[in-house]
Amino acid sequence: MIARPSRNVARVVFKRLQHSAAESASTAKASGFNNKFNFNINPPNVHEYWNYRNASVLLAVIPVYLGVGYVAKYLGANLDGFEGLIEFADNDQLKTLKFGEPQTK
Repeated sequence: MIARPSRNVARVVFKRLQHSAAESASTAKASGFNNKFNFNINPPNVHEYWNYRNASVLLAVIPVYLGVGYVAKYLGANLDGFEGLIEFADNDQLKTLKFGEPQTK
């Protein structure tokens, strides 16, 4: 006796969901797609994007990227870096400044 109402509820829910799905499908077909911005609605396949030209451009960029990294490493090798920032923060002139007071030069 308990199983009977749950079957009826399931049937009503199923019919309701089926009706709403059919209704949304019919409205989607009626409205259609308005291509007012001229999107390419027939793009080429994915494998056509990756061709020899794109691969050669990528392979040409890799040495440039490595070269820029090497130059940056060479230029930054003799800089103080983090130790210079700590030394500047430990400067006695910064310790004498109080919060909210103007800085005099």
